[in-house]
Amino acid sequence: MPIAVHPYTEDRIPAVKAFNQRLTAGGIAPEFFFPESNIPYWLPKLDGRRIYQEYYLAVDGDVVRGGFILKYQDFSFSGAMQPLVYYHLPVSEGIVNKAYASVGVLMLRSALKMEPNLFALGMGGFDRPLPTMLKAMGWSLSAVPFFYKIHHPNAFLREIAPLRQSPLRRASAKVASLTGAGHVGIKLLHRLRTKTTNQGVATSIGAFDTWADDLWARSGTHYPLAADRTANVLNVLYPAHRNFICIQVTKSSQVIGWAVLLDTQMRDNKYFGNLRVGTIADGFASPESAAIVIAAAAKVLENRGIDLIIANHSNTAWGAGFRENGFLQGPSNFIFAASKALSEKLAPFEKNQHHVYFMRGDGDGPVNL
Repeated sequence: MPIAVHPYTEDRIPAVKAFNQRLTAGGIAPEFFFPESNIPYWLPKLDGRRIYQEYYLAVDGDVVRGGFILKYQDFSFSGAMQPLVYYHLPVSEGIVNKAYASVGVLMLRSALKMEPNLFALGMGGFDRPLPTMLKAMGWSLSAVPFFYKIHHPNAFLREIAPLRQSPLRRASAKVASLTGAGHVGIKLLHRLRTKTTNQGVATSIGAFDTWADDLWARSGTHYPLAADRTANVLNVLYPAHRNFICIQVTKSSQVIGWAVLLDTQMRDNKYFGNLRVGTIADGFASPESAAIVIAAAAKVLENRGIDLIIANHSNTAWGAGFRENGFLQGPSNFIFAASKALSEKLAPFEKNQHHVYFMRGDGDGPVNL
């Protein structure tokens, strides 16, 4: 019997557990296991809600050989709202057993038959298996730029991964930290790059309200592609009981934007060591207000005592806003991939890839942060 893709139903839970056990035996980390419940723990499908997830399985008789998740959400295409689907966590038994190497392609083709307008996000870099397969199947790929700003240089020099990868780098970073040269140099670099003078006022909020809808109505049309950021959607994505720091940004008493921040104490992280990392995970404003919103968000995080601020943003105006606030740009492993059908909607992709609106809050959210 050929392997076929079916919705994940409750009776398949034992088979999914057995699938994950085979991944464990093959040395695969738990973060790649498929959910062992057919009801999504995040964004389940509820009546009236237009943002939700569905789970699918690649089934070989009674045996599960893989699975993937589709996240449904409305997007603005220059103001015209259309549903768009995020393809994520595709995992197949092919990663531990070459006899099932074709399952990944089978799952992707099945997803495209169901929903041609697919995108993927994150994925860890162009050289990883999923983006390599997407490129081979004619998808368009683009790196989402990565920005960072160092608030405590000495901690950064001690902990950041690239400075711990060789004895020479470790020694150089230690000398820079102990002598103070690193602190002075990094602070000076950020100061020289900072050009933003207009300041907004940041106010902590417990939930998003109609002001967010008004902002979306005014500014959503500025971007060729952006996920629905109305209040109802934002309150689902960033509920008050979670660890999100949500701020509203005003200037001259007018709401010009908002941001969702994270303040995370890392523990032996493979990238950030034991740094306290602040993340600008999501946000929204018109392009001309981007730098002001970024400045307000960075100030909130710096006042909390973080060591390092990080963010990813695909839009060129927001990239300029980060640079105006002294942020540096580093290598990015956060990739946006568009299916052939979606690429056609964004044509010419080579131009519009720099104007679409994606941050870490899109896709499967600010995971691992």
